[in-house]
Amino acid sequence: MHDLYDPPPALDQEWIPPRREPLIFTTGDLMCLVGLCALLFAAAVVGWRSEPELAIATASAGAVVILESWLTALGFLHRCRPLRLKARWTIFLAALIPWVVGLGVAVTLILSLFWISDRIG
Repeated sequence: MHDLYDPPPALDQEWIPPRREPLIFTTGDLMCLVGLCALLFAAAVVGWRSEPELAIATASAGAVVILESWLTALGFLHRCRPLRLKARWTIFLAALIPWVVGLGVAVTLILSLFWISDRIG
């Protein structure tokens, strides 16, 4: 008899891990990453002028967001037919949309709370 902690074997076959696939990117893909990082650097510089801690937070969180979105887009592009540069850039920007919306809402809520606390207090 088997329970949750001692389940029966699912198959009589041994599990074979998938083979590694190389990360394939073009010069245009790399230029997209550089362009997005340049925008991030510009935002961090603007933030540094008013608040150095904001610049550090912008740069560190933004770097994670951009890298994750870039790798997600590369994973998608690896599985579809070859596309022209404009279409590839569109996919990279589309991968950023969930982050932009989510972080935009969070920043708006935080700034709204600061504005409300300044007006009430």
